[in-house]
Amino acid sequence: MRTLLLLVTSAAFGADDLKFKLILDENFEGTALNEQIWNIETEKRKDAVNSDKSVDVKNGQLTITTWTDVDGTTYCGFVTTRKKFVLTQGKTEARCRFAVQPGTQVAFWAQSETYGKGGPSAAATDGVEIDILETTGLMKGTYQYALHWGGLVDPAVHKTSSRQFTTVAGKSWHVYGVEWNDSGYRFTFDGKIVATDKNCPGSKAPEFLLLTSESTVKSWNGERPKRGYGLKEKSKNTFEVDWVKAWERVPAGK
Repeated sequence: MRTLLLLVTSAAFGADDLKFKLILDENFEGTALNEQIWNIETEKRKDAVNSDKSVDVKNGQLTITTWTDVDGTTYCGFVTTRKKFVLTQGKTEARCRFAVQPGTQVAFWAQSETYGKGGPSAAATDGVEIDILETTGLMKGTYQYALHWGGLVDPAVHKTSSRQFTTVAGKSWHVYGVEWNDSGYRFTFDGKIVATDKNCPGSKAPEFLLLTSESTVKSWNGERPKRGYGLKEKSKNTFEVDWVKAWERVPAGK
């Protein structure tokens, strides 16, 4: 990790947002994840199993492959910085490309350990689920951002704000990012602002980062093929990440 001060203009988000300090500069060098930063979480999730068998680091990139074994088990990759790296009111970006089949969703996102504990009124303190890049097999190469707060299970307290973009981006490398503070969220695509969201409270909580695939037999992400996605070496269900960066805000005068 290298340290860098980056000067930006961010008047719409307040005068104290004039500087950012680079605190994460991950280029996926070598043949394994840096265990000081990343976890591969392994457990059953939805209609699949999170496994290190779905996660590869090679040629300077992370690849998450969603695939199905001969016994019918579908494997996903769930890579996080939980309990190792967090970002509090800053910005983060990742250079990604994806090819997603129905029944699968992939995402670059952020989450807090205290998400949803106090309901919608406590969202700023408890934290927000920030889906920076989220796509499914039904989106056909497009993507969305989504913000969730208040909780996920009870619809009475679950609040959400999202926008799906029409750009067909998946097969090419692009940079997806978000910046946030008390005022809200600003989403970027290849360095350009594509959406500003002030509907959701600005998270003040430490947020860890996630790079994930998830799969269900049938859900909002589509219907999984009856025979799954094929063995890993034949699966075309992939999420590739070239790099991930994160910056923390440096208040004016520091």
